[in-house]
Amino acid sequence: MTSHLVKLAIPVLLSHLMMVLLNTVDMIVVGQRLGEVGTSSVSIGGSVAMLLNAFIGGFSSAMQVIIAMMIGAGRHKHISKFISTVCGFVIVVAIASIFIMLPFTDLMLNLLNTPIEAYNGAREYALICILGIIPIYFYHIISAIFRGLGDSKHPFIFIFIACSLNIVLDLVFVLGLDMGVGGAAIATVIAQLVSVVLSVVVLARKREAFGLTIKIKDFCRWDKQELFKFIKLAIPMAINNSAIQIAGMVINSMTNYFGVTVSAFAGIRANIATTVDLILGSVAAAGAMIIGQNIAAGKLKRVNGTLIRVGVISLSASALLIILFLIFPVPIFGIFTKEEAVLELVYPYLPILIFSLVNAGIRPITRALIDGSGNKRINLIVALLDAIVARIGLAIVFGILLKWGYMGYWFGTTLAELVPISIGAVFYFVSVRKKLTKENI
Repeated sequence: MTSHLVKLAIPVLLSHLMMVLLNTVDMIVVGQRLGEVGTSSVSIGGSVAMLLNAFIGGFSSAMQVIIAMMIGAGRHKHISKFISTVCGFVIVVAIASIFIMLPFTDLMLNLLNTPIEAYNGAREYALICILGIIPIYFYHIISAIFRGLGDSKHPFIFIFIACSLNIVLDLVFVLGLDMGVGGAAIATVIAQLVSVVLSVVVLARKREAFGLTIKIKDFCRWDKQELFKFIKLAIPMAINNSAIQIAGMVINSMTNYFGVTVSAFAGIRANIATTVDLILGSVAAAGAMIIGQNIAAGKLKRVNGTLIRVGVISLSASALLIILFLIFPVPIFGIFTKEEAVLELVYPYLPILIFSLVNAGIRPITRALIDGSGNKRINLIVALLDAIVARIGLAIVFGILLKWGYMGYWFGTTLAELVPISIGAVFYFVSVRKKLTKENI
């Protein structure tokens, strides 16, 4: 089982790393060319686009879990109809997202207290990414289809191509043609579009191998029962992801009051946190797929074994990351910027970072359990308590009431990470463990 988990997790991990690199490369290239103003622009503009990314991430997680459950329950014949229904629905959601987000871009940038120096760049980056959100949505959905069907290698290949192309285009547009922040955003959108076209072509060619019988007209003929099943799980997951992103934006808004230097560091900090979360989240995603299949197949005894293996892998990775950041903190942050004023914030922030890395090692265990169980209520509870109450609430307590400033905001956010871990632990002992005990009896 461990080898199966690792085989699923490694391609997902590499895919997640490539996804992070799409924004990271933009931040590095623009930051090196335009300094802290460029870094702040990409960070803030990217956070607006990442809100939509977080939302569709919930959809993709739900999709791959439901497909895995269908396979576990032996409902292979229903998978094609489910996929065509969800894809048709996502097309409508993607178009609606563009029309909803565009008019509110300036409002969001103002609410984020975007520094004056970075405002135009942040606006340009956000608008271009919003207009190009359709290929980003479809990368997530098509990758979920591949992973749900047990193929996690192709999503990595697609995003690797996108990341490689993004690096080349960043160098051409930002450094060669001096297109600034907008050039970085255009590079990202073009790279994602190429990736999606390739993924659609490959999925079409492999549809017989996967046992899929999907025609173009099927995208307009939705199965209401399958759509309702998807929405019941996808919306809580999407709310969870979006709420966490919104909480991060609120905290960034408070942080941006301290000027462009702190704003630039906050962007680097957020990018590193996202990278770590996606690295360890890949283990959780692989564990969730295995748990979903086993629950659907009625093999509850395997749940404990999967959770133990997820914990061993994630905690080992977390320990390695802690060692790297303890030894090379400034060089790692220095990848993004050369500004001494920004790098001076590294050591004061380091204890908070280590605390966050410990939490990151534990979180995949409960996340795999909650996502794999398909329990929509738990996901909604996590979204409300973790993001809205804990992250924002504790940031206010430590940052404003205790007057710790921006370090207090970041510490409060890190402390809030214990909330989903605690909820997952309670869910295991109150619900899952009882079922396992009854099965053994």
